Amino acid sequence: MSSRNDTLLMGNNLVSFEASVSRSLRDDILDCLLYAEHSANKKHDRSLHWKLWIEQYQRVLYQNGGRLTGAINADQLIIQHIRELRYVPYAIAGSATSRELQAVLERSISKLLDSSHARTFFNSWFSSGRSESFQVIPCCANEGGGVSILVCGLQMTSRAFKPGPVAWEAGGDLTIRSNGGSFLLSEESYQPYRERIRAHLARQARQAILEL
Repeated sequence: MSSRNDTLLMGNNLVSFEASVSRSLRDDILDCLLYAEHSANKKHDRSLHWKLWIEQYQRVLYQNGGRLTGAINADQLIIQHIRELRYVPYAIAGSATSRELQAVLERSISKLLDSSHARTFFNSWFSSGRSESFQVIPCCANEGGGVSILVCGLQMTSRAFKPGPVAWEAGGDLTIRSNGGSFLLSEESYQPYRERIRAHLARQARQAILEL
């Protein structure tokens, strides 16, 4: 990878990899995250039962090679503008946020807010009483050869909506709920699940093509 970290927007997941994460492990992690999302979607409607959804998402990671190493603070805070999201990492620091993961989390959120994707993403739902959720997932290499993965789930609900000159500048009381944890995944721990998950994702892709 050419930069200090590589950040990908995958649906409602903002995934960041430190440059030291190998290509093969990066592919394994992306497959596992996508599989976790499919599995959580089958169990729960994230718009109605977000807490159950994000807990199922993490459970699937744990059941498919991810060793749980910590948890972020399940907290609730209120901000006035979307741009204040960059302060969220300091509010949710818990046993999951090592110094390395904290740094990648901060850079990930800053990169999201500075991107055109953020304007598109938030402008599509920003209205009073609307709720949306997404995951910020920084990943960094572990000294033992695996990868530390932080799942930072955030649910945002807008209240007391105040229109701005453009949607991006709108404000109000934005309630943010956090839930997540850190996991350690290695090629060895993921190996028993790799082919089954790849086969599942391939079937899902074929089905999506047929439905078109």
